[in-house]
Amino acid sequence: MDRRHFLTATSGAALLSACAGGPPPIGDPSVEYPPTGRFVDADGLRIHAWDQGEGQPVVLIHGAGGNLRDWTYDLAPRIATGHRAIAFDRPGFGYSDRAPERGGDPAVQARALLNATRALGAKRPILVGHSWGAAVAMAWALADPDGVAGVVNVSGATMPWSTKPMLAEVIGLDEVLIGFYFDYLSSGAADGTIERFITRNFRPQTPPKGYIDHVGIPLALRPESVAANKDDIRSLNTALRRQSPDYPRITLPVEVVSGLADPIIRPDRQPRPLASVLPNANLTLLKNVGHMAHHAAPDEILAAIDRIEARI
Repeated sequence: MDRRHFLTATSGAALLSACAGGPPPIGDPSVEYPPTGRFVDADGLRIHAWDQGEGQPVVLIHGAGGNLRDWTYDLAPRIATGHRAIAFDRPGFGYSDRAPERGGDPAVQARALLNATRALGAKRPILVGHSWGAAVAMAWALADPDGVAGVVNVSGATMPWSTKPMLAEVIGLDEVLIGFYFDYLSSGAADGTIERFITRNFRPQTPPKGYIDHVGIPLALRPESVAANKDDIRSLNTALRRQSPDYPRITLPVEVVSGLADPIIRPDRQPRPLASVLPNANLTLLKNVGHMAHHAAPDEILAAIDRIEARI
């Protein structure tokens, strides 16, 4: 993964704000995009969960700047026809609370979602994480290996893009640079549209019909969501440097699914290196599929879930 490409893709909230023609509109986005699930307490954090179906639990963890609606557009209801599908708003996004300390650490988010899953009474879930959410899924598997049935890593950001701290991180400049980068992207996108941004994120595919209306862009434009997204991006590489050396001890089945046409999660920098260090990984690289593989090839994700379930 190229850090420039990852920053470009995951700075969605700031960029979408500019694409919308300026700051977020006045008003409460919860009127148009209300909570679609239930709330559970996870060690003092209120976590929003969409919970449907019966059977083997499958936990869905969204990527940077998004919310659980990315899953509920299509794939979560399909999973719920034969499983118990639980899609979470990650802490700080949608309607879930953010941890007051180290909120951008995938391990901290994993702990919150693990506790929320337990509060829902779901045991030994299959974890499905997309992009940034895959880092949470891997941290969860490390923290509770006996409590997880397996992981499906979809277009996942799970390996560090640098193995040593960069100078900007060491002197504290990294946060400043990321802030400037968000501002730069916003100003450069001021003449664009929301549709244009989302279309870029889907390339070489296009967003499915109704996706933009469903996903709840105004939820990502709230100041607290923009701040959480910046924090996630700033924190990710340090967290991946810390957790990735422990990946070889994850012995549960891991399905690594990624698109060969993904400009953000490049095969030789993310899915292949990840699969090579996991004792029990299955790598699926999809031709002509970009970053939104769960929308471009949902049957492949369903098949990966089924392969893990068959081994339980």
